[in-house]
Amino acid sequence: MIPAETLYRIMFYVMAAATGLFLLWVAQFPEGKRRYYLPVPIICGILSLAYFGMSTQQFFVTTPTGQPVQVSRYIEYFTVGPMMVTITGMVAGASRKQLITLNALQISWTSATVAGYFLTEPTVYVANIANFVLLGLLAYWLIWPITRQSGNQSGERVLLYGKLRNLLLLLFGAYLVVGLLSRQGFGLLNAFSGIFVGSYIDALTRIGFGVLVLRATGATGQLIEELESGDMGDDGSDGVTLESSEESSVELAD
Repeated sequence: MIPAETLYRIMFYVMAAATGLFLLWVAQFPEGKRRYYLPVPIICGILSLAYFGMSTQQFFVTTPTGQPVQVSRYIEYFTVGPMMVTITGMVAGASRKQLITLNALQISWTSATVAGYFLTEPTVYVANIANFVLLGLLAYWLIWPITRQSGNQSGERVLLYGKLRNLLLLLFGAYLVVGLLSRQGFGLLNAFSGIFVGSYIDALTRIGFGVLVLRATGATGQLIEELESGDMGDDGSDGVTLESSEESSVELAD
C-alpha cells in the first residue's frame, strides 16, 4: 500500500503541473484580460501547496480519538471554497449581499465540519446537525436564489453558472460523504482509501472548475466587460468587482 506521504507528494506534483498549464492557458488571453483569469491557476496553486504541506507531515493536529487532521488541507478549504463560490455567484450576476451570504454559509459549513472532528459526545451531534443544515442552506441558495438571479444574464452565463453550480454541489456533497466515512468520522474508510478518494475529488473539481471557466470565453468576456464598466449587481448599485470588493473572497491582481 502506498504511504500517505507519497500520495500527498504525488498530488502536489499533479496540482503544480495543473497550475503551470493553467498559467500557460491564461497567457493566451489578451494582455488586458489576463488578470481576470488568474483565480484559476491560483486555486490549483493553493491546493498544490496544501498537499505539499500534508506530505511533510508537519502541520497536523490530533482529534480526541487519536486521528490526525491535516491543517494545510483545511486552510485550503477556507480559502479556495470562498473563491469558487464567489466566482460562481458573480457569473450569475449575484448581488453583493448574495455573495456575502454564499461565503458566510460556505465558511460556516467548513467550520462545522472541522468542529465535528474535535468535539466529543454529546456536543459532536450539534456540530453534525449544523453540518447538514448549513450544507442544505448553501445548496438552497445556489439552486434557487442565485439560479433565479442568473436568469437575468445572457444564455452563455446561465449555462456556465449551471455547470459551476452543479460542480460545487457535487464537490460539497462528496466532501460530506467522505468526511462522514473517513477515519475522523465513522471510520468506515481506511487511511489509504480516504486519502485517495479525497485527493481525487480535490483534483477533479479544481481542474474541472478551471477548465469550465477558461473555456467559456463568451460568458467570462461579458462578465469582464461588466467589471471594467463597473456595472455589476442585480439593481445596478449593489454590485461587486473581482478586483476591489473586500467582501468577495478573491482578488485578481496584475
